[in-house]
Formats: sequence, structure tokens, C-alpha cells
Amino acid sequence: MNNLYNVIIIGAGNIGALFDEPSSEKVLTHAHAFLSHEGFNLLGFLDVNEEKSRKAVSIWSGKVYSSLEEAFSLDKIDVVSVAVPDEYHYQILKELSKFPVKIVFAEKPLTKTLQEAEEISELYKKNNIPVVINYSRRFLPEIQKIKENIENGIYGNYVTGTGYYGKGIIHNGSHLIDLLRYLNLDIKKILPLDSISDFYEDDKSISAVLIFERNKPFYLQYIDCRLYTMFEIDILFERRRIRLIDSGFRIEEYEIQEDRIFKGYRKFTKVDDISTSLDKSLYSAVDNIYSYLTKGEKLYCLLEDGYKALETCIKIRERIK
Repeated sequence: MNNLYNVIIIGAGNIGALFDEPSSEKVLTHAHAFLSHEGFNLLGFLDVNEEKSRKAVSIWSGKVYSSLEEAFSLDKIDVVSVAVPDEYHYQILKELSKFPVKIVFAEKPLTKTLQEAEEISELYKKNNIPVVINYSRRFLPEIQKIKENIENGIYGNYVTGTGYYGKGIIHNGSHLIDLLRYLNLDIKKILPLDSISDFYEDDKSISAVLIFERNKPFYLQYIDCRLYTMFEIDILFERRRIRLIDSGFRIEEYEIQEDRIFKGYRKFTKVDDISTSLDKSLYSAVDNIYSYLTKGEKLYCLLEDGYKALETCIKIRERIK
């Protein structure tokens, strides 16, 4: 590739560096995504816990930086990846906005509060720095195809749906909310049902009925993450049923057929079982960033998308109060 962009990663924990290693078949970390892409040069890591940075460097190579000031004074940096815990997103993004960087790739959620998100949005707009938010399912070609089919009317109108998640409406529920938005299923009304603090005290998991256009419901249901991890979506259209299961590693598609046993009845029959590229979504996101930098192609998940997902989650949380 003609263009090579220098990258540093802020946050040397699991999603930043530790979920996999260079020889892993799956791409589960920011480090692996950038290192395996020919268009990027991974310079090193920055973490408040320098021991974590040293561990990351022992796996992926590179430098250990003690601060952003040091990193930008030592090297020309084009891309910064932010992979820190939720509560530090605002602080890191605010500080990072002061530095000359071509693009930022940040873990979701954008921030913890709308006030923080608004400030970050203004800063990055003012400094003309694009931000890509890692709502990972947006980067899957299999999900992009479903979006295309919905927009082209292949499935018919939306009828109803159900989604399951846990570990906080903002932390994990926002994945589900963002995916609904991406599929053009816009929420018009929120009817809260129940809530539980299953992981974060300040970020409850919430069940609610979300009302879309034509007064059609979507049943958002929390699953206590202390029992097990679950992320699924089941969407019924007039002519198709789409099930996103196993966190999105699989998609089942059903079409309507005449019941072979009971004459006059019609039912959904599974016609496709697709293994998705979710285990390489980070690489797809990095490739999307490269295509933007080199060819000006559209970014799949912008700061604005992160803001709107957070805004909806905050609305759901306010309703439950």
C-alpha cells in the first residue's frame, strides 16, 4: 500500500491488546486490527498503568508512552485508538482533541453523559477531527446487506421485534439501540418496564417497549449478566424474519411458506444460517478508516451516531425513573 499511517493505542487492557495475540485467527483487539492491516504502523501504547502498556508491547511490540505529550513530541501520529473503560472516554477524548491527529477510533459508548458528549462533539467539530465509534456490528458486510434489503423494501414493512442484552443500557444496550438506528428502525416512543443493576451501579440494564413508526413495538429486554451473557435480536417483517444470535456471530433468515401439515396456514421457515465476520469486525473498522484516509470513502459509524445512541439510552433511563 502506498500510504502508511502511524497509530498509537490508548488503553492496553482486553479490547486494546489482551484478548488475542498476533498468531490468533480471530481479530479481537485494536492492536491486532491495526498490526494486521498493511496500511498502518502500530507505534505503541499509552495506559495509566504502565505495566499494562509493557505487557501489550511484549505481545505486539512498539513503545510505551507515559503521556500524549510525550507520544506526539517523539513521533508523527496519524491515528489514535481509544480503548479505555467507559468512565475515561470523556477525559481522554477531551485531551486528545488538542493534538494534531487525522482521525480517532474510539470504543463505545461515546461518553457517560449527554453533557460530556455535547462538549466532545463541539470540540471535534471545531478542530475538524473525525471520530469513528466502535459499534462493531455496523462494520459487518452481513449486517450491511440486511440494511440494504430493508431500504429496498425486500422484507416488507416492520411488524415487531425483540432484543436481549445485559451489563448496562449505555455500556451494552447502546449496541442494540445503535443497530436498530442503523437498520432505519427509528424510536418514536419509550415505555419503560423494569431495571436492574447487574454490573454498573450508575448504568442499569433496563427493559422497555420501544415504539417505532406505525405504532409498531420492539421489546427491549435485559438479561442479568450475572446469570449469563446474551445479545440477540429477532425482527419480524411482512415477508422475512431476521434473527441475530450468538452475539451476532450468526444470522438466521426465515421466509414465509405454506404449512405442509395444516392446510391454509402460513409460517416462517428457516432458509439461511449465516456465520458472520464479527470476529474480524475490528479489522473491518480499521479497513474502513484506511479507505476514508486514502479514498475519502464514507465512515460507517461517526461521532454523531455515538451521540444519538447515547441520547436514546439516556432517554430510556430517564423514563424508568
